[in-house]
Amino acid sequence: MRLKIITIAVIALFLMVSLLPSLSNAAVPPLGAQPSSLPSIPYNYDGSIYNITSSNWTTYFDDIFNNRAIVSFNWSGNATEDLIIFDLSYTGLNPYGLQIVTALSSIGTPSLNNFTLAFNRTKSMNSQVPGYTNIQALKAGAYPGFSWSVPKIKKPALQYTYLGIILALIASIFVLYFIFNRKR
Repeated sequence: MRLKIITIAVIALFLMVSLLPSLSNAAVPPLGAQPSSLPSIPYNYDGSIYNITSSNWTTYFDDIFNNRAIVSFNWSGNATEDLIIFDLSYTGLNPYGLQIVTALSSIGTPSLNNFTLAFNRTKSMNSQVPGYTNIQALKAGAYPGFSWSVPKIKKPALQYTYLGIILALIASIFVLYFIFNRKR
């Protein structure tokens, strides 16, 4: 009887640990469809007010975030790619978008060249995704402005950690099996 209880406990523990990565996605808020046009975002540069318009945002996304030479993750295939910069309501900026616009406000007008400079200034800053810089989060498929965002491409060290946990659990099951099933 005691052997059955221990075996059931080990199997239950194994199942709980193996399901932990999928349970972490439970905190992701529902993502709404992106609007037909993005909001215009004003900023101040050298005493003048400039607006980043919807067409500016489209150019920035196409030439920087969807440029595989800069960001290896395929953001163009993601229906909510604008959340890279915008908040969940698509009316304001998330923390990463604020970093970009703040950097742009110290560089100049809303041109592609200046936006690229602002992108390069902010790419090594810490993102809201724990353990990732902005560029690492973007390359891993996570929204750098949201702490709930989970990278779609895991860091190799994290993958090895999960593999090690699974192998340790399998090995412990075998050890427990042979300990409790040996002849006395």
